[in-house]
Amino acid sequence: MLSRPPILAFAPHPWWNHWLSRQQLLSRLGQRGWPVIYSFGPLNVWYRHGDLWRQSPWLGWLERRDHVQVDHPGRIPPLWPKYPAWDRWVIRHHAERMLRGLPASPLRPIAFLFHPTFEPWLEFLNPGHVVYHVFDAYRMMETWTDAKAGMEKRLIERADLITTSSKGMALTLPWGGGERARVLNNGADAQRFMAAEGVVCPDDLAAIPQPRIGYVGSINPKLDLQMVLGVATRRPDWHWVFIGPVYMNGLTERDRHARQLWQNCLARDNIHWLARKSLEEMPAYLNHVDVHAICYLIARDGQKLKEDWVVHGYPTKLHECLATGRPVVAAAQQVIVDDFQQVVRVAGSVSEWEGAIAEALAGRGAGSVSERRRVALANTWEARVDQLEQWLLQTIQSS
Repeated sequence: MLSRPPILAFAPHPWWNHWLSRQQLLSRLGQRGWPVIYSFGPLNVWYRHGDLWRQSPWLGWLERRDHVQVDHPGRIPPLWPKYPAWDRWVIRHHAERMLRGLPASPLRPIAFLFHPTFEPWLEFLNPGHVVYHVFDAYRMMETWTDAKAGMEKRLIERADLITTSSKGMALTLPWGGGERARVLNNGADAQRFMAAEGVVCPDDLAAIPQPRIGYVGSINPKLDLQMVLGVATRRPDWHWVFIGPVYMNGLTERDRHARQLWQNCLARDNIHWLARKSLEEMPAYLNHVDVHAICYLIARDGQKLKEDWVVHGYPTKLHECLATGRPVVAAAQQVIVDDFQQVVRVAGSVSEWEGAIAEALAGRGAGSVSERRRVALANTWEARVDQLEQWLLQTIQSS
């Protein structure tokens, strides 16, 4: 077995937020003996009035959790985008702090970047290898800029290994990245969600009448809340349950529209929000909804979203939902259309969603209980990390 160099991983989300592919992959690498430090970078002075700033210490520190060293950035020194020279110094300071946190090793670290905005760190990390994992089609988002494009171009040119969460994300990568990218789909702890069958329904969920249509994950502008309102109005006897953190603070027109739709949802008696639940609590909640809804907003004519990035996503919740055996209705993300229609009913319009949910409630959803669980068991996080670890070792060996 080759020696495992330490990994310095950077992604734009705090570790302790909703668990996504970043935490799932890195925690398992850490458990397998790869020394891992995870950071979402320095704090930004522009967000000094937010909860994250107020809850942060003055100086940064590292905490051991989930087999990973997790960076808690301090308020000093913060990024200040108004002053590029200052930001360059802050990035260097932060990179040096991450390097000091590494265990002693004769091997140069792997820089594992989950977003191109961390490309400026490479100059100061001097890594032995660079991994770029694409978990969204970033360049198709409204917040994409020429500066970010430049960072991604340099990152693709520098990367020794490029992985993407879906085939669609790989196909959108420019500068030759698509030809080099390897697809590493999302997975699930399928056994954990299957084992929760028969557990007592949590009190706050039990208080909501059945049938329950459940969505679990981040609540943000990529949800098709207009469709949800339409179905909820047509079928007031169905109860929609949203479980997860709300991220509705963006400044674009799409963000403003989504905020208003979310407020309209919360005003209805048959739409409920249960906020964030812990990783340990989630199986019980997923096993006590009647239909799982992966209700993303896919580009539609007249919405100026024809190149919408959501269509290329691979929902992290997909295999968790399938592991419960409950029926799943989802929007037409490409990976679901191509690979999972045998166990997932695809819907777009309000009428299609209403019809698909009615079929699922009547026991005529896509696939059987055993078929859904079989698909989930074939797509575990352990299998994904087996593949990732193999690619990492091949990359190290070939250098």
